[in-house]
Amino acid sequence: MGIVAKLTLRHLGANRKRTVVTILGIIMSTALISAMLLGFFSLFKFFGFVSVQRDGNVQAVFYEMDAEQIRALKADDRVLYAGVSDGDPRVSGVRVDSGRAERYRVGNIIQADSDYFSEMIVSDYEGHLPAGSSEIAVEEKFLEDNGLELSVGDKLPIEIGNRYYEEPDGSIAHVGGDYNSRESFDAVSSEICTITAILHDNRPTDSYSVLRGMGQDGFPEQLYTEVRICLRNTDHTSLSQINQLIAEYGADRHDINMDYMVSVLAFDEADGAFKGLLEIIAIGLLIVMVTSVILIVNSLGMSLAERMRYLGMLASVGATAGQKRFSIYFEGVILGAIGIPAGIVAGIAGTKATLVLLGSRILQADFITGAENVKGGIPLSCSPWVILLIVALSGVTIFAATMVPAIKASRVMPVDALKQTDTVKVKAKKLKVSPLVRRIWGCEGELAYKNIKRNGLKGTVITVSIAVSVVMFLTINYFCDSIQRVNTYDLDLPYQLVAQCSQQDSGRLRDSLLKMDGVDDVFTGEVIIYTFDSSDENTDLANGDIADRKYISSEYEEVNLKSMSLVVVDDADFIEILRKNGLDEREYFGSGLKGVLLDDLFREDGSGGVFDPDIVGQSLHYDKAEDNPPSVEVGSLVKYDGDTRAYKLIPKDNVGLFVPESMYFTHAAVTLGEDYLTHEFCVVTDEPKEVREKIYELFENEGYENYSCMDLSNATEIMDTVTLTLKTAMYGFTTLLTLIAVANIVNTISTGVLLRRKEFAMYKSMGMTGSGFRKMIRLETVLYGLRALIFAIPASILLSYLMYSTLETKLMTFRPDWLMYILVVAAVFLV
Repeated sequence: MGIVAKLTLRHLGANRKRTVVTILGIIMSTALISAMLLGFFSLFKFFGFVSVQRDGNVQAVFYEMDAEQIRALKADDRVLYAGVSDGDPRVSGVRVDSGRAERYRVGNIIQADSDYFSEMIVSDYEGHLPAGSSEIAVEEKFLEDNGLELSVGDKLPIEIGNRYYEEPDGSIAHVGGDYNSRESFDAVSSEICTITAILHDNRPTDSYSVLRGMGQDGFPEQLYTEVRICLRNTDHTSLSQINQLIAEYGADRHDINMDYMVSVLAFDEADGAFKGLLEIIAIGLLIVMVTSVILIVNSLGMSLAERMRYLGMLASVGATAGQKRFSIYFEGVILGAIGIPAGIVAGIAGTKATLVLLGSRILQADFITGAENVKGGIPLSCSPWVILLIVALSGVTIFAATMVPAIKASRVMPVDALKQTDTVKVKAKKLKVSPLVRRIWGCEGELAYKNIKRNGLKGTVITVSIAVSVVMFLTINYFCDSIQRVNTYDLDLPYQLVAQCSQQDSGRLRDSLLKMDGVDDVFTGEVIIYTFDSSDENTDLANGDIADRKYISSEYEEVNLKSMSLVVVDDADFIEILRKNGLDEREYFGSGLKGVLLDDLFREDGSGGVFDPDIVGQSLHYDKAEDNPPSVEVGSLVKYDGDTRAYKLIPKDNVGLFVPESMYFTHAAVTLGEDYLTHEFCVVTDEPKEVREKIYELFENEGYENYSCMDLSNATEIMDTVTLTLKTAMYGFTTLLTLIAVANIVNTISTGVLLRRKEFAMYKSMGMTGSGFRKMIRLETVLYGLRALIFAIPASILLSYLMYSTLETKLMTFRPDWLMYILVVAAVFLV
């Protein structure tokens, strides 16, 4: 080991506090880089696994293929499976004669070939998969719901047809999914099929109760043909392989499984969501690296200032510029050799703990569709190339931080080092102090002011360190706050079930629900969406007069009003809104249908100002009045209040016009006809699954019409989990970045104080008392903080505004968190 390396090690040992703080900063930055990369790539890999569990082993779906194209696809060397299924809605329904209620007897059926079953069956099953049209696979739950004790090899008579309901205008709408009492079943054929397989909750086909075989050449009509593609080799080229198949086979109508593409890092033409995700990762990594560079630069800058004399001594005895540069680079290598491995270990441990704890919450909430049967947390994917990438990024960060101090070290000359001319560069006239400073703060204030001026490089490093830390923290805080503001999943639904029946039966349903065991409350909460924009030319669009941009205030001029939600609430809830806003009830319970428009987008107390007052008096209505919900006049604008239950019925970014139920149904009966009216009740309960079954029993036994019941408790848990995940990611990132910033400030200031020990000793030798000394230091602190904040506060506002202005769609006004600015100012002086 050379003399330069030995001196560098000795210098690090002699300055243990600064060395430890610098290493801790490197550990935190490396841990943050590790957490971001390991977390995101673990999620990517997990999404691939979930994609298979949810959608089957499928990378793309091609529609409307003819028989010749299908045969060619099946013979293509790049394709492992080309599964064909029939998407004809006229033969998508199935019904069995079990003697049970209709909602159990009716289900959905898919007819497909053996390749389809090889791709789509990922669960356990008994028997063998269907090979012809006389063979079927049946979901175990469908048999249980119908009380059918059948086994593999048994015969099952089924009716195949379609489920539909008649629209008010007489048109027919085919339906699938959960059963609704409005629907009817039109049988096309009756079959007796052999059960060859019983499926145990197969997620990719969970919307089908029965899967029927289809011969290899028994292709459906081209219009309804769906071909699911599974590639033979899936890797980072998967997306280009799919695109080649699309071009060669003319598959104009197609879908690509981008969740799976991301999991194998096939990013070539990833959709906007994943591009945005990658951009966020890149921005986050850049912020971490820049903050870390500043920390290390300041540390090495102080180290360089402290070593100026001995570097000058080395130069005087023949040390070359390269050897002096080596001194700084070697210091960076030593710090990195300790900090990077420790940071990676900390990052792996933190990421694994987060994925286990937060991942278990995500899985329990069924947040990721298709991962319902996955136990534990999300597994950590820690591949060697990811570790190498972390080491490379951390190494680049340290190298970038050592470059400037290394160049300065190489230029140190013996005379300059002894005189410390680079450390203190100030002319005498710049040290003049205003008499006002001495009069207010005394001689200690004058000394503090002069020290700031004469400290030169050290003073600048301290000021820049504080300023950059403040800018980083406030900018990141604004970024996190902006994401939180537009998080539409941050919705506190005040109910768990939605029970619907005909309007004629609504009164007795409400009474029955209130008496039902397990039900805590029942209230009206029906949301009808009036649309102002559509890509479907055949859709009758809502009248756009109320959506005229002249009714949007200048602050929200970027808001694109595509729809408005008409929210029907109990009369009591509506009256509560009126009273809180000082409005007269008589205006809203007269002859016309009037509502109040919520003048808010982000559900924040004190926010608002979205609409111009001229919107009052305008009407929300459809182009065609007949067979549509009634038109509603805007009676007034109302402010958001977090204690009002009705405001929680629609998410952020949704414009809500609230009307009382008595007035709405009176007018809707005229517009729609009383026979077509349904009434939705929100049901509050702690036992959603049990209460849902009781409600269905009530519907079936008491002769209700047009009934259905939806369980939203799982959706509520998913929304809570999304919000929790978002907050954990944001605040975890902010916390670590704050720790790095604090380490930066503490390291810089404490090292600066240590460098001035001789100066402080001189002051005390001249008679400065302890109280005077503390006063001087405090005044210096105030001056450093003021200098830094004068730069940092405007820079933070500017960067936050630039971040706001780059949003593709500005769904928010520019509103920094001024309370956070005040807290940061206080924190600067405290730190």
